[in-house]
Amino acid sequence: IQRESMAYFINHVHIRAKYPEQSAKWYEKHFDCKTISSKEVIPGTITIAMEAGGDTRLNISSQPEGSSDTTRPAELNILGLEHFGFGTDDIEADITRFKNSGVRIVLPSTTIPGGAKIAFIEGPDQVLIELVQSP
Repeated sequence: IQRESMAYFINHVHIRAKYPEQSAKWYEKHFDCKTISSKEVIPGTITIAMEAGGDTRLNISSQPEGSSDTTRPAELNILGLEHFGFGTDDIEADITRFKNSGVRIVLPSTTIPGGAKIAFIEGPDQVLIELVQSP
């Protein structure tokens, strides 16, 4: 039996946060994300769904009771889901704005082969976020 090929796409990025409302406000402030819903999806937790400038949603959920407080540092070259990225038209202005807001810059703006510029910042909940400016 031959199976037809299915078109896959990234539906969402999901972050688990100790304080999801504070994290959502950070993404609103720095990336103009918009909250589209806030509801209990898993009993005892709240999930905030956000528009993040494209078809992919950003979901931020509270911790289920009794779950681990363990986090990973926001650093490059860590196995597993390392980071996610936002596209930008002016990476230099964004880095200046983030620095002025006290956001940790993990990797300053760097030009990569092909002419694109990338940078990495630390978001709330020790999330590593890449900024990408196309050439």
